[in-house]
Amino acid sequence: MDEIELIRRAQDGNKHAMNTLLQNNYKALYGFTLKMTANEDLTQDIVQEVCLKAVININKFRGKSKFQSWLISIAINYYKDIIRKNKKIKYSYEIELNNIGDNETNNIIDKLQVEELLKELKKMPYEKRISFILKHYYGYSYEEISKIFNCSEGTVKSRVFYTASRLKKKLVGNEV
Repeated sequence: MDEIELIRRAQDGNKHAMNTLLQNNYKALYGFTLKMTANEDLTQDIVQEVCLKAVININKFRGKSKFQSWLISIAINYYKDIIRKNKKIKYSYEIELNNIGDNETNNIIDKLQVEELLKELKKMPYEKRISFILKHYYGYSYEEISKIFNCSEGTVKSRVFYTASRLKKKLVGNEV
């Protein structure tokens, strides 16, 4: 069954269809949220809240974007609310480092560079950080990202370029 049919059924009250939609998008939602927050506990809380909001508000989904984009939009908005309410959020970079793996292609230098890049990424405003993550980790188009943020494609391109340039400068400036 395709996503459109699952959404239609979920909007008609089919719990199995809603569960399937959430299961199909859980890994991407969790991965995105973890990159956005760099905090595993906060990620779990946000993902749980996003799933709950999606179930409650499924009839508000209009299909103008992918279901995954809708979930990510909910996560971004919820995270913005958390940031406004609580300025002190603990970031844990070890999560990303542990997910890299220890095979022959990932050596200690790679891990140190990733750690530095993650620290630098966390210093950036969330709009730039999230735009970069959506573009480079999840392959979203500039158009899709602009719909999530309700801004122009040019703004998204500028945010992604700024972030990439700053990260590149940081990596080149701090070679291990």
